[in-house]
Amino acid sequence: MQREALVPGMPEEEMSRLMDAYSGMLLGVCTVLLSDWSLAQDVVQETFLKAWKRQDFHQGSEKAWLMRVAVNLCHDYHRSRWFRHTDRRTTPEDLPLTAPAAFQSEILQLVRQLPLNEKEAVVLHFWHGLSAEEIAAMTGASRSAVYRRLERAKKHLKLELEGG
Repeated sequence: MQREALVPGMPEEEMSRLMDAYSGMLLGVCTVLLSDWSLAQDVVQETFLKAWKRQDFHQGSEKAWLMRVAVNLCHDYHRSRWFRHTDRRTTPEDLPLTAPAAFQSEILQLVRQLPLNEKEAVVLHFWHGLSAEEIAAMTGASRSAVYRRLERAKKHLKLELEGG
């Protein structure tokens, strides 16, 4: 017999499947966006709590929906007064093992110095392979805004990597 969750929400088996499938990816994105592994863990937990309470995200991609919730929660933390006045230094070694080899220490440090909307676009596009359309849907920005953010980020990174 399938055991249902105690409150209206999704069954425990479905929740476990989502957590197994996406927790590493969400933790990696949130760690880069927040520069704090512990805070990223909290955001991932909050993301799955929201997923557990709601079932209507199946209208689209569950990956995109979970990513959108996590990114929005990261934005909420950035806007909070507490976040702006704390020391959030995380070394690349603190990142989860799911980070691809392309994000080596030097490049990761440069990406983390980008403005939040550029950093978000870079991580979602180059790290997770999402299209500009998917990023736009997740962040509420237009597709052309996502392209502009990616171009600005590439210019910033190229300048830094060339020593300028």
